[in-house]
Amino acid sequence: MRSPERLHGLTVVARAARRDYLAVYGVKTLIASTLPRCVLQPLFLAYLGYLAGGLEGRRFAITGACVHVLSLATVVKAADSMTEDQAFGTLDRVRTSRPGLALVQLTRCWIYLVEAVASALVAVVGVCAYFEEWRLMGALLQGSGLFVLIALSATAFGLAVAAVAALHPASAVLTNLAVYALLVLCGIIAPVDRLAEPVRAVSHLLPLTHGAESLRALADGRPWAAQAALEALVGVAWLAVGLLLLRRNDRRARRLAMDG
Repeated sequence: MRSPERLHGLTVVARAARRDYLAVYGVKTLIASTLPRCVLQPLFLAYLGYLAGGLEGRRFAITGACVHVLSLATVVKAADSMTEDQAFGTLDRVRTSRPGLALVQLTRCWIYLVEAVASALVAVVGVCAYFEEWRLMGALLQGSGLFVLIALSATAFGLAVAAVAALHPASAVLTNLAVYALLVLCGIIAPVDRLAEPVRAVSHLLPLTHGAESLRALADGRPWAAQAALEALVGVAWLAVGLLLLRRNDRRARRLAMDG
């Protein structure tokens, strides 16, 4: 497939992803469901941080919770878009499309990436305003570019989750388990150095961990670029894993002439 044809095909996919998204998550749904959740969940996590470490613990958890919001769209919703194709019997059409399953799924993720970043910034404003953490709000908004970087890393992780979840009858359970794993392992509420050594090693291989730390460093006036670079590296690694798993998924389905 020539590059201009592939680009045109992916452009069509991107437009279709936007239409599909708006058909499921209309304006009323976003206002009544997505918007409250992206503020109330971080508020709850911030209170847990306060119980664990006082005001400093609350500040730590506010940053982590706003970062974790990114995973709700980039991991759960993005993976659901693929598993729904399987449930509706349209996944085979995606597989046989000229760009291929991996590129199509990756292109479809752009709309969830936009939702993720917007939700995280809304969480920053809502939660920091609630606790009157004006300085922290300004620092986190200044780090909007880091939120984009972390969202890209989480999207790559979500691609790998989608490749596995699409083969499992309990796909919704798997995607939610992935999000909870990020919540527990990535230093969202408490520092990762409080984890056991083997678990800590795993946390450094997951998205969000280094990104959240880079935002905290930015807010504290410490050097943050090294942690941001590590977050980017983790994202590239998960992108490679996700593409590899999708290609393996594709080959398996073609060999067995079936999905799932």
